[in-house]
Amino acid sequence: MIYVGTGEGNARNSVSFGDGVHKSTDGGKSWRHLGLEKTRYITRVLVSPRDPQTVFVGAQGTIFGPSQERGVFVSRDGGDTWSKTLYLDDRHGVADLDLNPQNPNIVYATMWYFDRKPWTHTTGSEQGGVYRSTDGGRTWGKLEKGLPKLMGRIAVKVAPSNPQVVYVLAESHEGTLFRSSDGGDSFTKVSDETNIISRGLYYTDLRVDPREENRVYAVASLLQVSIDGGRTFRRMSQQTHIDYHSLWIDPLDPSRMWQGQDGGIAVSYDRGERWDVVNNIAVSQFYQVMADNREPFYFVGGGLQDNGVWRAPSRTREPAGILNEDWVMVSFGDGFTWLPHPDDPDVSLSLSQGGNLFRTDTRTREQQLVGPQARRNDGGPAGELKYRFNWNAPLVASPHDPRTVYFGGNVVFKSSDFGTTWEVVSPDLTTNDPEKQKTAGGPAWRENTTAEYHCTIISLAESPVERGVLWAGTDDGYVQVSRDGGATWTNVSANVKGVGPTPPVSHVEPSRTAAGTAYVSFDRHMFDDFKPYIFKTTDFGRTWTRITGNLPDGAWVWVVREDPKNPSLIYAGTEIGVFASRDGGSTWFKLHLGNLPAVSVHDIYIHPRENDIILGTHGRGMWILDDATAVQQLGPEVTSKSVHVFPVPRSWRFTTRFTRYGLGDRAYRGANPPGGALITYWLKEKPAKDAPVSIRILDSTGTVVRDLKNVPAEAGMNRTTWDLSYEPARPRRAGAADEFAMFMPRFGPRAVPGTYRVRLTVGKETVEQPLEVQLDPMVKTSVDDLRRQFDVATKLRDLESEVNDVLRSLDGAKDQLEERRKTARTFMREVPSELAKALDDHGKRLDEAIGRLARPSGAPTWSVGPRIVEQLSGLASTVGGVNAAPTAAQMAYFSELQGAATRALAESRQAFAALDELNAALARFGIPAVKGPGL
Repeated sequence: MIYVGTGEGNARNSVSFGDGVHKSTDGGKSWRHLGLEKTRYITRVLVSPRDPQTVFVGAQGTIFGPSQERGVFVSRDGGDTWSKTLYLDDRHGVADLDLNPQNPNIVYATMWYFDRKPWTHTTGSEQGGVYRSTDGGRTWGKLEKGLPKLMGRIAVKVAPSNPQVVYVLAESHEGTLFRSSDGGDSFTKVSDETNIISRGLYYTDLRVDPREENRVYAVASLLQVSIDGGRTFRRMSQQTHIDYHSLWIDPLDPSRMWQGQDGGIAVSYDRGERWDVVNNIAVSQFYQVMADNREPFYFVGGGLQDNGVWRAPSRTREPAGILNEDWVMVSFGDGFTWLPHPDDPDVSLSLSQGGNLFRTDTRTREQQLVGPQARRNDGGPAGELKYRFNWNAPLVASPHDPRTVYFGGNVVFKSSDFGTTWEVVSPDLTTNDPEKQKTAGGPAWRENTTAEYHCTIISLAESPVERGVLWAGTDDGYVQVSRDGGATWTNVSANVKGVGPTPPVSHVEPSRTAAGTAYVSFDRHMFDDFKPYIFKTTDFGRTWTRITGNLPDGAWVWVVREDPKNPSLIYAGTEIGVFASRDGGSTWFKLHLGNLPAVSVHDIYIHPRENDIILGTHGRGMWILDDATAVQQLGPEVTSKSVHVFPVPRSWRFTTRFTRYGLGDRAYRGANPPGGALITYWLKEKPAKDAPVSIRILDSTGTVVRDLKNVPAEAGMNRTTWDLSYEPARPRRAGAADEFAMFMPRFGPRAVPGTYRVRLTVGKETVEQPLEVQLDPMVKTSVDDLRRQFDVATKLRDLESEVNDVLRSLDGAKDQLEERRKTARTFMREVPSELAKALDDHGKRLDEAIGRLARPSGAPTWSVGPRIVEQLSGLASTVGGVNAAPTAAQMAYFSELQGAATRALAESRQAFAALDELNAALARFGIPAVKGPGL
């Protein structure tokens, strides 16, 4: 039985909200919602060790405004009903919960005042603090003796081995760690160390060893351990990512521990002295995504929350898929934009928090800080800097000259040489409100990590239609437009109606249809307004139309994109997923298709060449929808048809080969896109059983080269692939394992680069689309060489098919013979010697015939060499598994095999000639004949 409280409890600037509590009674296979959906952010769930129906929920509540859905909620019936038993007011929520494992009626809760705005946060009060219940959470009393009056975020933990020992970790000016030896009646300060908390709102957590009351772990930016009750600490886990948020200690074996931090998870089996990173779950948080244009496979990249900027191939030649080692970190820090150089994708600009801009050459690992402002003020307020950069500052390339980039601070910077030099091309485009540029936090602890830097530009773009038309959106509500490359600017914010005051402009998207057309999204969730806001202008911002349509509450908008091929199609990346509109924003539908999780989508990029949609999510990594043509074209002109095939993107002929072996079951493997030609089609209705669906591939002469099997045939969108090979050799047995498949994928002769056609037939209706096969541009083989390879591969396939046909007939004859032998034994008291000899003699002939063509069944490869069919199959794999003409040695071997196969086939067919003699013997005893080919 598992209870899950949703919503992130660490109240930084990028937290995601939840919908209450969920429960599973089958180990996580299925879940039931238990309510409390308005709590938003749940910090802790406790289950009584004596009664799994008794559940305590600590709800922080919304962190952006007042709410009554916060405090301690208790259920005594497994979550069917809830009682709110500890509630101070609409501003104080629960930061932590713990209970006495020996007497679970004793429960501890910490109450925390916290409120966040885009430019600051408030943490701490004298009303909050540590509370205790001795009657199972029905009533509560505040614990004050020895604790500070003013505290911010607070953690409380009971020592399992001695529940009289209680630890309190707090944001406080009077100390950080307090210890009680009398169950909380009184506390003594044991530490003033601030690094055991680090940033209070983000950490403030600890654990106590299940067996040793004085062994305490501080879970913060660093993971530290104390063995003297918290008086002194030493650092642990120095080789894993920092910024720890979770630590689980096995209650039965405290040497086994699991940690969770900003880089993932790790496990230790020696009490935290050594840690193994377990990097096989896709939970990364992307802020921005981008792609380069290298061929044949573009690279994707983007910035990760506290994990740098990374890049990787969108497809690999590795059959295992895209592995972790295929990803390369470009720059460190909290990662945001990755901008590859248009002429050299190994050179790129990348960003970390607060405007840290790097230029990196990933070949030489040379990296230079190239931002227009070298000075930083981490720890100090934004107002002390000449230029202010947001936590997530915008960096964009000009659509007219990708070597020209724009960078947003509180002014717009422009570089015409990819970041070497910069010029300011705007005045301060923000409100420049000094009250919103001060130190954040208090009255408990204060902090300035640049996450609260305000009065900055957070969205920036140049019109793809007209050079010099610039759009900028600020985090304090301004939409600014320039029509002369930044010489003059017009603030058009007042023209946008229906949004609250100073809403952050999360994204500006200039249209490809006209210079004066643009889309703007606003994000007011930090003002406790979770509604989506998207507007469109067609007159450079003089008037605006709201196009939010039917987007639901909770879907606040991070990014809005216009489709590059269909301007009526708009995408919105929201906190609860990706949506699309086919009518310019009047109505929206969720574009999750069959497998995209319900997850926050922070960025959307449509690859200009491949037409793939790339998503950056907060929580489930990066996703790619291969070839968006069907999404772009699925309108009435398509849906009115009964059958439609969408244009097929160009298909690369390339080679895959494994370079890693023995990866085990735990290695993360990102799926490669399907290999070959991607075929997408529309069926208005599911075809009837008597209306067969077929997809055939035809060459330029109209000859069918492949008949695809088991293609999808559902009403609506369907997709399948052609692997760019002709029909393979006819098999000896259906579904038989291929000994070569482990080392070389089996296929028929591979298509020579050129033009083919896809023919979809449903019943009596047929539609076609052209298909272009191109050779991997990294391969320099001539088309003539590939035609020679195709000729040999085709002859090998046909010869293998002929051998398998004979083998199949021989297998059939042998199976019949065994049936006749069983019949004779069943109906005769004693099988006559004449009949037994005939059956045995012909059985030997069949075995000899089969043995000439194939390795005996069950014979290991290391004890019996390959026969004709294995030799043909092996040569076909090696000839066809590369983009090259066969070698002289392969051609010589091919000639040898042709002769050997011809002789072996002739000899093996003689076994059928002896069937007349066997059947005559069978007839004399009234047993049916054994049928051979043509009999």
